[in-house]
Amino acid sequence: MSDVATLVRRYVERYNSNDVDGMLECCADDVVFETVSNPGGSIRLSGKDEMREVIEATTRAFSERRHEVVTILVDGQRAAAETVFSGVAAAELGQHVRQGEHVSIRGATMFELRDNKLSRICDYS
Repeated sequence: MSDVATLVRRYVERYNSNDVDGMLECCADDVVFETVSNPGGSIRLSGKDEMREVIEATTRAFSERRHEVVTILVDGQRAAAETVFSGVAAAELGQHVRQGEHVSIRGATMFELRDNKLSRICDYS
């Protein structure tokens, strides 16, 4: 398995363990994290501090949550992962998700590696 694929799997394992520090250890200090949602807009974060805030908020928003990596395709220092997110909302999330409701989203995430750290993570859902 390539370095980027190994790091992606480690990042997802830390995510599933609610290990925020472990997730951030996989990332470069200036990591760029983007979420592209259709419809619903996008977010773009720069650096570990901004990323920590969103990860911690997501941890609180779901009483249960899990990401599953279905497939990873690697091209040099880049990887594309087909993923499935599932979770149970801990609170009302927007207009369409009620507390206690199960959420399942198929998506794809693009990862870029620099100096053995994730330098860019971009989720599409």
